[in-house]
Amino acid sequence: MANEHISKLGAKLLGQKSNDLEEAIKSAERVVPMTPNYREILLEFGGAIWFDHGARYKPHTPNPFTKKDGYNNLEILFGLGNDKNSIEQKASQYKDELPPSFVPIGESSGGNLVCVNSDASVHFWDHESQRNEGTWRIAASIDEFLKRLEPDDSGIGSTEGIIESESFLDF
Repeated sequence: MANEHISKLGAKLLGQKSNDLEEAIKSAERVVPMTPNYREILLEFGGAIWFDHGARYKPHTPNPFTKKDGYNNLEILFGLGNDKNSIEQKASQYKDELPPSFVPIGESSGGNLVCVNSDASVHFWDHESQRNEGTWRIAASIDEFLKRLEPDDSGIGSTEGIIESESFLDF
């Protein structure tokens, strides 16, 4: 069921699929709280996920990056393995910047992160903030966060505002 919802967003593997999925999921479970749905999604894709149709979510608590329509964008959902967009690599990369109880699970617009707290709640983190500041609650759990994801294809494929005669794109 969780995979079906994510698939409707045009979810695609970003980069390489982990070679040893069982070892990769065990390793990820040591750093991030898992639910059965989240685990299923990570195993299905085996690596980081990007969204062909774009993805957006309405946070529980709006933040300075929340758009006028009440939504934030999700660029990437980090995955399994050892590449640059894996949960473990991002946790290691940001360990000295994030609040100590936060683990990054995704990237929002502008390099800001979507993180899971040790209580399994999901938060937005502004990457330009101080270590224990610049966080806003998105959802009470990973499953709630995943359910809140919806397509954001409003601008995808649009040629509005493009001057065709001055564009290198072939319309």
